[in-house]
Amino acid sequence: MASFKSNPIFCSALIVIGVVVAGEGWCIFERSRAVQKNQKILVQKRRELAALQEVNPFPSEANKAAVEADLARTQTALATMREELKGRGPTAGQLRSAKVPAEPTDVFFDLANFVEKNRDNAKQFGVKIKADERFGFSAYSSAGPDRELIPQVFRQRQIAQYLIEALFNAHPRELFSLQRERPRTNAEMVAIASGQPLPVTVGEPRLSSADTDLFEIDSRISARVPGFVTATAFRLTFIGETESLRTLLNKLATFELPLVVRSVEVEPSAGTTSVAESGTTNSLSTIFGNTSSGVATPAGPTKPKPLVAKVLSKFTVTIELIDLVSTTSTAATPTS
Repeated sequence: MASFKSNPIFCSALIVIGVVVAGEGWCIFERSRAVQKNQKILVQKRRELAALQEVNPFPSEANKAAVEADLARTQTALATMREELKGRGPTAGQLRSAKVPAEPTDVFFDLANFVEKNRDNAKQFGVKIKADERFGFSAYSSAGPDRELIPQVFRQRQIAQYLIEALFNAHPRELFSLQRERPRTNAEMVAIASGQPLPVTVGEPRLSSADTDLFEIDSRISARVPGFVTATAFRLTFIGETESLRTLLNKLATFELPLVVRSVEVEPSAGTTSVAESGTTNSLSTIFGNTSSGVATPAGPTKPKPLVAKVLSKFTVTIELIDLVSTTSTAATPTS
């Protein structure tokens, strides 16, 4: 105290300097603690960065370029797939470029010409058909379809023509039936594209037991995917040899139109044998060369009996025409 009283200014300066030194020391201590904390955070962040760098793909410029290249390849593949699903060759071009009739009467006359042409073709190829055969379009024997259904019915007629020509060129014995799906209204097509239940509409009648030209494809075998793929189904039933079925399937496999076989059913055709066709019989007189009176007669030249009999079968082939749903609209717009 004496020194403070004798030198108050000096002592005050010493006190102030001491307080400042103590404050600076505390600040240095706090700064060192903060530095240590930040160093720990920096080490942790570096570890996280190293872990992210090990992730594949790492969001670098090289990986960005790789992703863009992969996207371009995918888009090219999608475009190629869409183009292939339009069919190949002039047949697909004719299907796409055909002018859709504007009036129901135009469709009626178009279908009448279609029926008459294929009846003549059946005679030319020796294919048996019913006397009143209309090849799946009996509903329009006296009038055309409703205006809303014209595009679908006309397109079904085009596809049916292709299927009939392919079948006749396979040389079956008999065309039993050609069936098609019931055309859908615009509201039904929108519901199908969105996966919603079909609305009740007034138009072509629903499928009933009396409808021989219409059928409903089993959803378990259909290629439809709501919002992505739509399809138009047909069913050919005919009688012939296995070679006829093989020829038909090979024709469809050319993919001139995007037709996909969904099922093939086979059952024996009653009353068809190859023995009658070869002119041989199983009677004793033929086998031993004797007549009924017991007098031997010279045996004429006989055809050898085939080891494998050519048996006629009844084939039912279910086919779908595939369309990709356009991504630019909410309705089921065919790609073709």
